[in-house]
Amino acid sequence: ALASYPPFDLPTFRENFNELQNDKSHPLNNRAVKGIYAPGSTFKMLTAVAALSEEKITPRERIECTGTYTFYTSPQPHCWIYPGRHGLENVTDAIKDSCNCFFFEAGRRTTIAKLREYAQKFGLGEYTGIELVEDKGWVAGPETSEHFNQEWYDGNTLNAAIGQDTNQFTPLQLANYVATLVNGGNHYACHLLK
Repeated sequence: ALASYPPFDLPTFRENFNELQNDKSHPLNNRAVKGIYAPGSTFKMLTAVAALSEEKITPRERIECTGTYTFYTSPQPHCWIYPGRHGLENVTDAIKDSCNCFFFEAGRRTTIAKLREYAQKFGLGEYTGIELVEDKGWVAGPETSEHFNQEWYDGNTLNAAIGQDTNQFTPLQLANYVATLVNGGNHYACHLLK
């Protein structure tokens, strides 16, 4: 299924076109393929796959979440549970708890270059192949920051690893990424079917 919100009435589309075009809620913008959004914690699964595949973490390794990530003097970002803490977490626990500190560390070890490589393999920041005009989106990294006239620092990798920074994808890219995860890693182009 492919849907966007807010909707408009298709039978009166021609008569209401000017009104729809000037509507501040942009009902003519197909957000499923043209809207780009930060993926947030949905990106953590990609960070896990990249870190495991590159052997930067192991399935049983436990990384401690103290509520604050202290590898760098600055920045020292917090887990979403702060001032609480998750304690020692393996990758399964970290995905279940959506532990920022675990994925800050996994992302830092993996590097932004590898995170970008895996994002591309999963079709994030890439055209999906659907037969509609779509947005390509952005994968965080030095090149994307340069495009937006922003400075890139090593610490930006932390935010990128949890789906923040300049990561921006369409809902369709995210749906296809999750489909790739659950189908055993086969990434397919998207198509409209009747």
